[in-house]
Amino acid sequence: MSFSKEDIIGLINFYHQNTISDEGIKHLENWLAENETNADEFANYLALLKESGAISSLTEIKTDVAWSRIIGAVSATKRQSKNRKLHFWLPYAAAVVVMCVVGYLMVYQVEKDYNFDGNYNFAEISTIGSKKAVLILNNGNAMNLEENLDSVIAEVDGTLIQNDGSNALTYKKSSSQQNKLIYNQINIPRGGEYSLTLADGTKVWLNSESSLKYPVQFIGEIRKVELTGEAYFEVAHNKSKPFIIESHGTEVKVLGTKFNVSAYNDEEDITTTLVEGSVQVSSLGNSELLEPGYQAVVKRGRSQFQVNKVNADLYTSWINGVFQFKNQSLEEICHQLSRWYNVEFFFTENQYRNLRFAGAAKKDKELDFTLEIIEKMADVKFAIKDNKVIVGKPN
Repeated sequence: MSFSKEDIIGLINFYHQNTISDEGIKHLENWLAENETNADEFANYLALLKESGAISSLTEIKTDVAWSRIIGAVSATKRQSKNRKLHFWLPYAAAVVVMCVVGYLMVYQVEKDYNFDGNYNFAEISTIGSKKAVLILNNGNAMNLEENLDSVIAEVDGTLIQNDGSNALTYKKSSSQQNKLIYNQINIPRGGEYSLTLADGTKVWLNSESSLKYPVQFIGEIRKVELTGEAYFEVAHNKSKPFIIESHGTEVKVLGTKFNVSAYNDEEDITTTLVEGSVQVSSLGNSELLEPGYQAVVKRGRSQFQVNKVNADLYTSWINGVFQFKNQSLEEICHQLSRWYNVEFFFTENQYRNLRFAGAAKKDKELDFTLEIIEKMADVKFAIKDNKVIVGKPN
C-alpha cells in the first residue's frame, strides 16, 4: 500500500472537515502500521499544516477511537524528531508547497485556443526571486546593489552606506551636525527583495516591486519615510521622535514596534498588520490604534477602516523565505507569485479567481512545483501562452 504526498494531505483535510470515509481511515491506519517512516512522514505533515495555518491546532481534529490511535502513533515519532527542523519540509510537495483546498467553484467555459493538456516548463518563463535592488542617491545617481556587494558609499553629508555580502544596506550615522534632510530611495524590482538598516537603527525588509524613500539622517521631531509596495518594519524605539510611514494618503505612526505594511500601486487595499507594540493608522482624518495580532485595512482614498484579529505570521513569513496562505483566493496567491517569479497570470474566467486555499510555499523553489500542487488539489489547470501563465480548465 502506498500514499502519495497529495493523498496524505487530502486525508488530513477531509478528516478535519468531517468528510473522510471509514474506508479512508482504515487505509490510513494500515499504511501507518507498515513502518516508522510512514508515521514520521505523517507527523511532519500534521505539523506543517498546523504551521501553515491550514489546521490551527492539532486538538481541533476529532478524537474518536480510530483517529486517536493515529495521533498516538505519530506523537512519539514527533517527539523523536522534534529537533529536526528541516523535517517540516518533506521532499517534493512539502519541500516546495503544501496546499489544501478550502472550496472551489466549477467552471466549464474556457477559450478553445488554450491547451491545458500540454507538458509545460514554467521555469522557462519565470525566474526565482533573489536579493536585488536599485539605490537612488541624493544626486540622482542609481546604483545596482546586486552588482555592488561589500561596498561603501558616502553621501554628501558624510553618511556612510555599507552594502554587505548578505545583501543588506546599513546607514552609519554621520558625526557632523545636519540641518537639512537628504533623501535616498531604494527600488525593488519584480523578482527581488532587499533589507536595510536606517540611520536610527530601524530595520526594514522590502518585498518585490516595492520602493522606500527615506532621509539618510533623521532631523527634527519626527522620522518619516514613504512606502510603495510591501515592507516589514522593526522600528527603533525613540519616544521623542515618532516614526511615520506614509503610503497613498495613509499614515502609520509608531514609537517603536514590529509590523507589516502592504500598499501596492495595483491594489486598492492598504493593509497594516501589527506583530508587536502598537501603531496608529490614519486616513482622511480617521484613525485606529492597533494591538498586537490585529490588522487594519483601509481602501485607498477612504477613511473607514476594517480591523480584524489575524495570525500575523501569515502576513510576515515572506521575510523568512516562506509564503503562507489561509483561506486566500487564487487571485491573491497569483499576485504574490507573479511579483516573486516575475511572470504574468491570466484567468480565462473570473470564477477561477475565487478558488480558496490554505497552505505554505517556500520561495526558493521553482514555480512549476507550486502550480503542480495547486492543480492536484483543485479543479484548475495551468498553461503557457505568449509567455503568460494561463489559469483555466480544459474542455
